[in-house]
Amino acid sequence: MISSVKSMLAVEQPLCPVEPAAQIVGQKWTLQIVYFLLDGRSMRFCELQEQLGGVNPSTLSSRLKMLEEEGLVRRNQIRAIPPHVEYSLTEMGCDLGSVIREVTRWSNHWLCGRCR
Repeated sequence: MISSVKSMLAVEQPLCPVEPAAQIVGQKWTLQIVYFLLDGRSMRFCELQEQLGGVNPSTLSSRLKMLEEEGLVRRNQIRAIPPHVEYSLTEMGCDLGSVIREVTRWSNHWLCGRCR
């Protein structure tokens, strides 16, 4: 009985401890969105789209919705004329800052020579 419970628990656990995070941050544009929101200011959809350059609006919309559902991004409806929406990072999203800085350092060290 105990071994069957252990095997059921083992099936529910991800094979790799980074798998849950990779499912979120591994999607295209996700790290870039968080990167541009890291300075702490809110951004409108069109501002993010301009910063990202080349992202399809439906893809950006989908990523922002996913990040909001995962608790990394806050969507704030602004009641102004005209009304608009602004996005900012939650505490959980801000916590990715150190990860993004380390990925940036690693990329600059190992990959940026390939970009030239």
